[in-house]
Amino acid sequence: MLPKEPVAGRAEPPTGRIPLILLKRAPEDARPPDTKERTRLRPGGTRIRCPRCAFEPRPQDRWQCHCLHVWNTFDTGGVCPACGHKWSHTCCPRCHAWSRHEDWYVKDDPGAL
Repeated sequence: MLPKEPVAGRAEPPTGRIPLILLKRAPEDARPPDTKERTRLRPGGTRIRCPRCAFEPRPQDRWQCHCLHVWNTFDTGGVCPACGHKWSHTCCPRCHAWSRHEDWYVKDDPGAL
């Protein structure tokens, strides 16, 4: 049997690592945060939000590793619990921008509210 040749006009699937992607509802369903909503603080007053658009992921949001494991990347600090790969960047489900994972963690100023 001969190997299949690429079909003209169809892009071949990318090789290498699969980007970290969010598996949730469509981005057009995203809405800007309401200023009256309570921010979700983590221990030590740390808040998680996209450094580009201020999207705050929920605990039930999920990302996928190149090994195909699905989990909340912020529960493990960007480390895949299945294969141990440490993601240095995370993609925002709202604005689709890639930012350094550590830039998502923001220490809230107690006097800012």
